[in-house]
Amino acid sequence: MSTPVPAVIASMLARRSVATFDEPGPSAQELELILAAAATVPDHGNLHPWRFVVVQGEGRERFGDALVAAAVEATPDLPPELRDKTRRKAFLAPCLVALIASPIEPSKIPVWEQVVAASCTGYAIVLAADALGLGAVWKTAAVLDGRPLRKVLAMTDGEQLLGWVNLGHRPDREPPARRGADLGPRVQTLGVDGLTAWSGGR
Repeated sequence: MSTPVPAVIASMLARRSVATFDEPGPSAQELELILAAAATVPDHGNLHPWRFVVVQGEGRERFGDALVAAAVEATPDLPPELRDKTRRKAFLAPCLVALIASPIEPSKIPVWEQVVAASCTGYAIVLAADALGLGAVWKTAAVLDGRPLRKVLAMTDGEQLLGWVNLGHRPDREPPARRGADLGPRVQTLGVDGLTAWSGGR
């Protein structure tokens, strides 16, 4: 007898990142639900070693300027077309949520583990948005550090920008079907005789 697929797993299996978005962005209530869901990720020590910056409306201007300034700080001779491309990243969706790893130190929980917990919030945001019928995609840029970005996001020395999640309404067209990962070469079983090939549900 086959195992019934719970709705939450069915949603995860069907989820697709969205490249283009329609207005409007999530409502205040939807955004609160999304961020509350993100805060439920596994978090050793219950430290909540992350914070979010919601960027929408005119805030996208400042974020786009900071992305360009940070890229130019890293590469002073950055061509104009790459500057424009970098700035456009801030305007691809009605709403962006910047993901900032904010490790608590000193702590018995290693910093790397806290950054992993913060990273999990990005996936949780994408899943929650999808469950609400919104489009979402986790994005980054070639440069995610530098004085301009640290200033506009008020980042401290120990904080790290992990990218941002674009949020908005999905366009009417259906995204392509998800191509599932081949688990065969990526999963093994450890037994008394060492590692063996995973047999799946068999």
